Amino acid sequence: MTRRSTFCGFKKQPPSKHSVTDESGPKGDPVPASDGHRAVFLSYASQDTEAAARICTSLRNAGIEVWFDQNELRGGAAWDAAIKKQIRTCALFIPIISTNSRARGEGYFRFEWKLAVDRSHLMAAEKAFLLPVAIDATDEVDAWVPEKFHEVQWTWLRGGETSPAFVERVSRLLAFGGYMPPAGAAPALTSRPMAPAVPAPPVAQSPCSEQSIAVLPFVDMSQNKDQEYFSDGLTEELIGLLTRVPELRVPARTSCFYFKSKQATIADIARALNVAHVLEGSVRKAGNTMRIAVQLIRADSGYHLWSQTYDRTLDDIFKVQDEIAGSVVRSLCDALLSATLPARTAALNSEAYQLYLRGHFHWNRRSPEEFRKAITFFQQAIGVDPDYALAFTGLADCYSLLPIYDRASQATETMPQAKTAILRALAIDDNLAEAHASLGLILAIFDFEWLAAERQYQRAIELSPNAPVPHQWYGELLVNTGRFDAGLAQGRHAVDLDPLSQVANLALGIQLNSARRYDEAIAQLQKTLTLGRNFADTNYFMFEAYANKGLYQEALAAYARQKQLDGEPATEVAAFKEAFAKDSWPGFLQLRIRSLEAQGQPDCNELASFYARMGDLDRAFAWLEKSYAGRSARLTHLKVDARYDNLRADPRFADMLRRVGLGS
Repeated sequence: MTRRSTFCGFKKQPPSKHSVTDESGPKGDPVPASDGHRAVFLSYASQDTEAAARICTSLRNAGIEVWFDQNELRGGAAWDAAIKKQIRTCALFIPIISTNSRARGEGYFRFEWKLAVDRSHLMAAEKAFLLPVAIDATDEVDAWVPEKFHEVQWTWLRGGETSPAFVERVSRLLAFGGYMPPAGAAPALTSRPMAPAVPAPPVAQSPCSEQSIAVLPFVDMSQNKDQEYFSDGLTEELIGLLTRVPELRVPARTSCFYFKSKQATIADIARALNVAHVLEGSVRKAGNTMRIAVQLIRADSGYHLWSQTYDRTLDDIFKVQDEIAGSVVRSLCDALLSATLPARTAALNSEAYQLYLRGHFHWNRRSPEEFRKAITFFQQAIGVDPDYALAFTGLADCYSLLPIYDRASQATETMPQAKTAILRALAIDDNLAEAHASLGLILAIFDFEWLAAERQYQRAIELSPNAPVPHQWYGELLVNTGRFDAGLAQGRHAVDLDPLSQVANLALGIQLNSARRYDEAIAQLQKTLTLGRNFADTNYFMFEAYANKGLYQEALAAYARQKQLDGEPATEVAAFKEAFAKDSWPGFLQLRIRSLEAQGQPDCNELASFYARMGDLDRAFAWLEKSYAGRSARLTHLKVDARYDNLRADPRFADMLRRVGLGS
């Protein structure tokens, strides 16, 4: 049995003249390049040697040491033992997947895959270990790989041509122990700088500010473990209070919650979020009483700067939150800060507040079912306290996002409800940043009142400059109106404020695609998938970016992944793959058009875009009209959307742009 193998690790020192890094040992035994604990194992079929060599070269150019066997070696006891040891000790395992591996029902690489899968079962679910790489049009459905491979994000590197984004991802995963850090986190400890063929965004971060703190999700210590909504809400409230201290840098909610239930040390988390201090705590709630334990930790030493336990009733919840936030500020103030904690805006009714927390808990889960649960709790909070502005804002956000996440929800029904709720919130509290941002969203995606929406976003940013959402939404508005540089700056700032947010990262990928920076868009969307491979429509926007760039095989693979996640029947996925194989891109578009039109509630925007790509202008405009009648949020992209380039010379397109407020 023949076998070729690759083993890669971070380079620790130059090899001596006696060490072997490119060949087998004197008797054909593999010689690892390092102890493996910061190493990558590449597994591939012998027919894919050239592609594996390209990947190895790219990793070497990034300062990663590579052991690459260039001989035909036979399996044996010594060989098997060495391979098992390498897989048992490596930090990352990269199986290379192709039509060659698909065609081989047996092979030594399948033994390696089994060993890697067996080891992965011993690891935390959030820890990255398996990094499948497909080097051709092979996709996940019929690749003949272990089921475990389907649970993680794949990367497509055609012919082994390795992108800078992939090299950066590997480097960062090695540096952070398998947990994907934010874009600004510390660089991998390589012995020389990365030298990819195309310049990549730098991995180095700015020095960690002493005036920085991350608030980790408080642990629910209640006997029945049924107070997660309360502990999460307390955490978010503290993040919000500390964010309002001008001199203090506080990562946003999504980034702090990224580490919830993950096995990561305080030092790892602080390094990933680029903060000097960490606040953590626990909540034990029973009836109307609660115990909150909290401690402020200096990340580099683990030294506890301050700790406190509070035994209170729920009626004191707002006072306790202020006390905790004030204590944190005072602890840092002595040496670092001159600021004091600004006055809060919050409900005074503890019953309404708990209902609001329950609603916000479900809203953060971002699905149609969870939005509807959130609406119920927000409405109950308003029933208890009719002047609760934040509850009205939460209600508006649910109604605004429902038609985006749920095709069965009609924007023409939910958006008027959203606007009524948000205007009530602003009537109660005109200084609520969240409400101004929410009104801006409604004005942009439903009313198409771009100038009014822009003023609302600007006001939200003025009131809360460190909140990421207003920057994200403002960036989308600027890009959609053709102001690419300004819009991308806002989008990137949103990611800087909340680096592990899937929503912010996806939004930036969409903006880059709209700005026709397709390589950057694809890299950004791949990064988003590392944060959550099943998140929303990330694969669909990857499909659009690849299609806009003319990479139709890659587009097809991304589209298939999205439709599988959407629950489309395997027979339908197989059918459009077969259509592509037979008649290329036009065959795929024609079949998908027929399939979509046969659905009871087809996606009007998707059909319009497919007809536009086919050059069938009349049918494209017919479906665009239906999209406009339903107030599809995708119409906000119309001015810059490459999918509709075939329509731009037609007077009907100028008329549509005028109706959505984007005419010249």
